[in-house]
Amino acid sequence: MLKGFFVVGVVLLVGYILGKTNALGPQGSKVLSTLTFMVGLPSLMFSTIASRHISDVLSQTGLISVVTALAVMLVFAAAGAIFRWGVRRTTIGALATGIVNSTNLGVPLSLYILGSTTYVVPIMLFQLALVTPIALTILDLTNPTASKVSVARILSTPFRNPVTVAAILGVIVSALGLELPDWTLDPLKLVAQLAVPLMLIIFGMSLHGISAGQGIGDRAPTTLAVILKSAVQPLLAWLLAVLVFRLDSFSTFVVTACAILPTGQNVVLYAIRYGVGQKIAQSTAVTTSILAVPLLLGAAWVMG
Repeated sequence: MLKGFFVVGVVLLVGYILGKTNALGPQGSKVLSTLTFMVGLPSLMFSTIASRHISDVLSQTGLISVVTALAVMLVFAAAGAIFRWGVRRTTIGALATGIVNSTNLGVPLSLYILGSTTYVVPIMLFQLALVTPIALTILDLTNPTASKVSVARILSTPFRNPVTVAAILGVIVSALGLELPDWTLDPLKLVAQLAVPLMLIIFGMSLHGISAGQGIGDRAPTTLAVILKSAVQPLLAWLLAVLVFRLDSFSTFVVTACAILPTGQNVVLYAIRYGVGQKIAQSTAVTTSILAVPLLLGAAWVMG
């Protein structure tokens, strides 16, 4: 577990140094985010979803992860509507609340602590195939610089976003049970390896120059996102595992640990890409990452 956090921390530091020294120039972060958004993430999404059976999401542990993520995102969305944080900022905040770092933290955690990487697969499928396409469609449709929205534009929005298209195609392949030959998936898997390190580097670069405090408009949504992500979601996962599904102690620890995982760095990428909610995404990702270490160690100690 600590090894996973150490690896992530080193790559984040590399990104921070690149941002501090301006080694990639003023457009470096934008170029890397565009490359990740247009090439790396779509390849990761399609190769991940297409190579898994869609029924993986229907496992009890996967169902708990999905339910808890949806619950905290809906709570944040309701708060955003009540306090008028705006659709776009609320969307980013909801993603920061519900999207966990299932790849570069979830995979090492699942492998080194739980003994298998399969425990994070339902979370990855849920996030990649459902939540991300919906959220990006909302961000596209509410873009203030976009032209007037028509019915045709609304219907075609998901098919003009490379990340969403990749997820949709992956779901189709998975649902049909198609087994793609290695020569079609291997190039995509190779390109997909760009996504995680580049997202971490972009995250690290974005941390340079970020103000220590939050603006008045960002403090409340950030605080709520952190509380929901680091406290409410793990507690809800534990309650569902114990009281509703009556899982054994190991499975209970699995779902609780998965819920404790911090905000995914891809949320920061989306915030930068769409130019909204960047401080909310950054601060939530940083804070939940710091809190994840003691929370995971505490959960491991309490649950044996």
